[in-house]
Amino acid sequence: MGTGVPPSHKVLAQVASSEGVSPTDLEPPLHDVIDPEALDRLVDSCGRASSDRVVTIEFPYREYTVRVDSTGAVDLTAGDHLPDSTGDSTEESHGD
Repeated sequence: MGTGVPPSHKVLAQVASSEGVSPTDLEPPLHDVIDPEALDRLVDSCGRASSDRVVTIEFPYREYTVRVDSTGAVDLTAGDHLPDSTGDSTEESHGD
């Protein structure tokens, strides 16, 4: 993973930097969206398992689509949301 900084910490640092706030001020906390330790373990195991191809993990966090690859690189795309994987919508449904 190169720098020794866990990918979950890189995600927090990049989002906080983009928004001009401290990582501790981000709401919701990252652990409410994904399991940060599982992300770190997955990236670590993918990085060790395959040097020929890059695996990418993608998830929504705040106003970003976050992409973490098996090299530990983190990329944020603002306003590019993934579909809700649960099928639930954040919009209110009005059954008239």
